[in-house]
Amino acid sequence: QIMNPSTSSTKPSRSYPRGVALDFRKLAGMALLGYIDHHNVTVRPDAPPSELAVAVARHFESMEVDEEEAIQGFLTMLSANENGTVAIPPPYDGLTPTASKRRRTRSKMAARPGEQVAAKVTRTDENGSWILASVQSFYGDTETYDVQDEDDTSKLIRLPWNHVMRLSTGTEGFEKGADVMAIFPETTSFYRAIVSKKPVWELASGSATPIVKELVLKFEDDEGSNGRTPHRRVPSRYVIPVPSVYFDEDEDDIDLTSPVSPNA
Repeated sequence: QIMNPSTSSTKPSRSYPRGVALDFRKLAGMALLGYIDHHNVTVRPDAPPSELAVAVARHFESMEVDEEEAIQGFLTMLSANENGTVAIPPPYDGLTPTASKRRRTRSKMAARPGEQVAAKVTRTDENGSWILASVQSFYGDTETYDVQDEDDTSKLIRLPWNHVMRLSTGTEGFEKGADVMAIFPETTSFYRAIVSKKPVWELASGSATPIVKELVLKFEDDEGSNGRTPHRRVPSRYVIPVPSVYFDEDEDDIDLTSPVSPNA
């Protein structure tokens, strides 16, 4: 539930609850909004991902769970699997997000025209298949983007929603050892890497939200002649989650039609 700022004077809490072991700050904004829509959690319309994570964590902390019922359900599922039978899921309760609700959530999180994004321009998952691009249009009815390669603005590329990722804000909370994708220095392509040093959090001028300005990474297949992989500094904006973490839904690619270049 998006809160109307003109009708509420309550300031959102920025303190992550200590009693919640799960770190919702690691989730992508799309996943957080899905939780918020599902449970009608109240948030500000311009809330950053870090604030969404706190709101989700506080709601999660307040939920009451019937431990005996949960354990019994788990044991029933295990017993069914051991006996070779299929565990029948509980009846649909009307609360599970529908396809249309998931589409609305994705539209809320869609990148806007002129925004830089990471775009997957090949059908394979090879290293370097994601590039830096700029959004020209987003079509909500088909959930497709028209983007332009930052290195070649002569043509438009039409992509499905799950081939476009918004860039980072510095509040994502990547930890040392995290698997990420990042722009390799002096290129515009994203390559797989790991966070090799603990991030340094700073307070931006005029803001109460801490951010990470840059991350130290080790890229895959970047060994030197000595066999060692160097540490490389990359602005946090150009460090993004791996797709399997960013997208919380698996769907096949949709049919694409070739857009007309504005220069044609």
